[in-house]
Amino acid sequence: MKQIITFIIVLFSMVVLPSRAQESRNEGLLKFDQQVIEAGTMTEDDAPRTYTFVGRNVSGRVQEIARIQTTCGCTKSSIDKMKLQPGDSCKIELTFTPNGYPGTIDTRAFIYLKEKGVLKIGLHGMVLPSADVWYRFRYQMGDLRLKQNMVAFKEVKAGTQPAARILCGNSGKKALHITSLVLPQYAQVKTEPEVIEPGDEADLVITLLVDRIPPMMKPDFTFPIILEGVDAKPSDRTITVSVNRNN
Repeated sequence: MKQIITFIIVLFSMVVLPSRAQESRNEGLLKFDQQVIEAGTMTEDDAPRTYTFVGRNVSGRVQEIARIQTTCGCTKSSIDKMKLQPGDSCKIELTFTPNGYPGTIDTRAFIYLKEKGVLKIGLHGMVLPSADVWYRFRYQMGDLRLKQNMVAFKEVKAGTQPAARILCGNSGKKALHITSLVLPQYAQVKTEPEVIEPGDEADLVITLLVDRIPPMMKPDFTFPIILEGVDAKPSDRTITVSVNRNN
């Protein structure tokens, strides 16, 4: 048993210690005033926030930053200077966008040096959910809220009836019954359920009847679906449908 424990300790030293040594060597190239900034608490409704990290070249020789890579689409990076003379400093800004990212903030940016060193900086904090329960439904058509306002049917084949679904919801105080009065012969529209009660979600279902598409139409085409049952002008209650036929 004692031999096993000794083996584990030796193995741990072989794996972990080089990593720590590497971090130490990297910090000897470019040193930041702080490696982690506490971003505090914000909400998804807040505007993007920018945080500044200052790094100084402490290596005694010229250092050049090759690139910066963030670990999350919520964070963008920028830098004011890529090439640093000994003693020079640079400013790296991380801009965090909370919209769509509720929960714990634990985002990092890796700074890659041309001298094969890698350093990391990061943000910690918390994002509270938006006060608007419908904010994830990006498109608004009166009281109808939708995740998207366009659908695409790709490589459709003769004899099929493919369907596309758009998640939607009723943000108003009255029930909604969504229809479309003017439809091409090769399209159908409905919601499931048929009546959307206030506060409820539903699927807007668009079905393509491929065999009813006139043969003279081009393989690739688009057409609009103007929804009825919502209080908005036609251009604001239109779904755009694109079709690609696999002839």
